[in-house]
Amino acid sequence: MIKPSGNSITFDNHVTNLLDNGIVLIVDDVPNNLKVLSDTLAHAGFEVAIATSGERAIQQLEHTPVSLILLDVMMPEMDGFETCQHIKANPRTQNIPIIFITALSESVNKVTGFELGAVDYITKPFQQSEVLARVRSHLKLNQLSRTLEAKNTELQHLTEQLEQRVTQRTQELFTSVETLKQTQQLLRLVFDTIPQWVAWKNLNLVYMGCNQVFAKAIGLNSPDEIVGKTDYDLPTTPQQADWYRSWDTRVIESGQAELHIVEESRLADGRQIWLDTNKMPLRDINGNLFGILLVTEDITERQQAEEELKQQKQNLEQTLVELQRAQMQLVQSEKMSALGNLVAGVAHEINNPVGFLGGNIQPALDYIKDIFGLLDLYQQKYPNPDADIQDEIEAIDLDYIREDLPKLVGSMREGVKRIRDISTSLRTFSRADSDRPVACNIHDGIDSTILILKHRLKASETRPEIQVIKEYGQLPLVECFAGQLNQVFVNILANAIDALEESNIVRGFEEIKANPNCITIITQISDDKQKVIINIKDNAHGMTEPIKQKIFDHLFTTKAVGKGTGLGLAIARQIVEETHGGKLSFNSVLGEGTEFFIEIPI
Repeated sequence: MIKPSGNSITFDNHVTNLLDNGIVLIVDDVPNNLKVLSDTLAHAGFEVAIATSGERAIQQLEHTPVSLILLDVMMPEMDGFETCQHIKANPRTQNIPIIFITALSESVNKVTGFELGAVDYITKPFQQSEVLARVRSHLKLNQLSRTLEAKNTELQHLTEQLEQRVTQRTQELFTSVETLKQTQQLLRLVFDTIPQWVAWKNLNLVYMGCNQVFAKAIGLNSPDEIVGKTDYDLPTTPQQADWYRSWDTRVIESGQAELHIVEESRLADGRQIWLDTNKMPLRDINGNLFGILLVTEDITERQQAEEELKQQKQNLEQTLVELQRAQMQLVQSEKMSALGNLVAGVAHEINNPVGFLGGNIQPALDYIKDIFGLLDLYQQKYPNPDADIQDEIEAIDLDYIREDLPKLVGSMREGVKRIRDISTSLRTFSRADSDRPVACNIHDGIDSTILILKHRLKASETRPEIQVIKEYGQLPLVECFAGQLNQVFVNILANAIDALEESNIVRGFEEIKANPNCITIITQISDDKQKVIINIKDNAHGMTEPIKQKIFDHLFTTKAVGKGTGLGLAIARQIVEETHGGKLSFNSVLGEGTEFFIEIPI
């Protein structure tokens, strides 16, 4: 807060303690959840308020000052999303941070929650340490934001008042010079009462006088000692003197004032300070320029306050980056976990019937061989069967059956082998990552990803099949987190398919057939043998320059609402560059297509 006091200004540096927990409002229709959360927060020193419905929470906010809200998503009547909308619509409560509570089994649209203004999610069953960490983190972020806003307001008011005071004192100075120019003693008194450093020079940049504050700052005993000196005669370096005189020359040549020249300087006593100087042309009653007036103010305290605010801003920005990174990791983990469980479950269910079929095909072939042997023996012993048997042989075309049945069973064996290969690919794609990198075959991961997306590559009524050209090089096993790399392949290949389908909108079936959709995958080892390079290229319409600039931005998407989250490529880049120490880049030419380059250290 800025407080005027006589002829000076003081800066009230009162800041709310960042560790002040405040009141946390818990909104949940399940009493057990309320008890667990309230006990956890109360034991940690938080003051807790509770509400069993969204309506009661809104009513309670009218009379209870709340610092943070834990809001259950799934509630009867007014659910968490609607409650959040009401809270954010009220100017009195719109800045209160809201953390949604949801169960792992609940299907909630987290993006919707963030769009409504929520800052985070907590999942049930609760982990006490996670709840406390998230609550403390968001309370601290909210407090820091409010403190920063208050500091900025105070700083702005202080700056305005300081500028107003400089202008006012400068005007008073000119008035005093004009009114009391015949009274040297009174003129000296006026200058010496000004808290700023004041001095004046002639057109040759020679000092003609200064006030007592200026003289003391440069180590002179009296203001009279400065008369006839130049900046080179003062305790400054030659470089500083040249810099001061260059500003003076600019004022003389332009006839215009130079305001708020901020510099760092060292006093005669060795103290390092910050100065804000205004240099103004001096004119006589006829308007003729005869010198320069210098008014300098010590802004060290203000500069230090600005540095503190800047550091707080950097801390807030770093915290925001960390929260965004944690959000991306959470989304990636949950997405891959759900997909992995689904794929692993399907592969497991396929294995049982496939194993049954595969294990019985060979016995079936043996039985068929025995039956055909019995028929041959029968025909040898009874070469002339009666008419009914002969008619039935001709009706079923026994010779054709003898020839085709082994082929039919052989086809069944190939089908079972294909299903077994698919199951193996599904298990490869869904394997969970360990806590350290494991040596893996990159090609297996790419092939399993293509299999997962096979349904999107097949031909449809509007286009032929999307061709996938694989040009695999000889790669060694690479130590990596295979599950996370599979997520990178899924995101990039799915985006390539989306781009191809979008480019097909304005093309007919025959035109697409003549110039077919194609995705090319090339793998190779770098020239220095230190990394594996995977190129994934499509022949869609490419990207415009504005899209290229934002392609890896968090939450940026070119897809329609509901079809993309804007997290895919951001997560992919984090996996490649931060998790694996590699590099993810791309090259896109409008009208030709886009190519992504994935580099993974060996």
